[in-house]
Amino acid sequence: MICFEAFKKYPIIHGVATRDKTSEDFLKELRISNSRLVYLEQVHRAKVLRIDKRTDLSVPLHECDGAITDLDDIAIIVLTADCLPIFLYDPIKGVIGIAHAGWHGTYEGIAKNMLNTMKSNFKSDASEVLVGLGPAIRQCCYEVKSEFSIRFPNSVIKAAHKYYFDLIGENVEQLLDAGVASKNIFDCNICTSCNNERFYSYRIEGEKAGRMASVIMLKERSGA
Repeated sequence: MICFEAFKKYPIIHGVATRDKTSEDFLKELRISNSRLVYLEQVHRAKVLRIDKRTDLSVPLHECDGAITDLDDIAIIVLTADCLPIFLYDPIKGVIGIAHAGWHGTYEGIAKNMLNTMKSNFKSDASEVLVGLGPAIRQCCYEVKSEFSIRFPNSVIKAAHKYYFDLIGENVEQLLDAGVASKNIFDCNICTSCNNERFYSYRIEGEKAGRMASVIMLKERSGA
């Protein structure tokens, strides 16, 4: 399981499963009940929703790839196999969020949308928000078509007549543009393709690839 050291001093539970753990074992290790788990439909877009007391937790959140909440004991989960899981925590307002960022959602600005949704719903100050970037395919392995250099002019390099996309770098730029402080961005620096023995990679395994669970939850606060 992958966790971010910078998050551990705060009242949140989070982690990314490695492929040697079942979902049941992963959630058991984090002491998260299935009844408190909220899935996203994950349609590779940039829609972000707020989870509140009226949200139906029995079904995946409709057509969204990001969600935020200030509710205790609600675990938001995303599933990935090369795409980037983005964890967010506002320690001042007590708000968490998580996003599933593939290239399409990144192109539509899901990282910025997460910050804007936190700001509009909770008046979060982006400069106070902590961000964790989980395992994902890195530029070393993310070969793309030449058209990507038009979509992402600052995040595609050409090497040996091939093009490579920096999914993480593009999302970092979005976060910085949204006002997140660089010192508050924590990257695990793990490439799922380079480390396929520990992490699922759709690029390598194709349709046979499993999915890694990434989850974040506010701990229950007594008297809240």
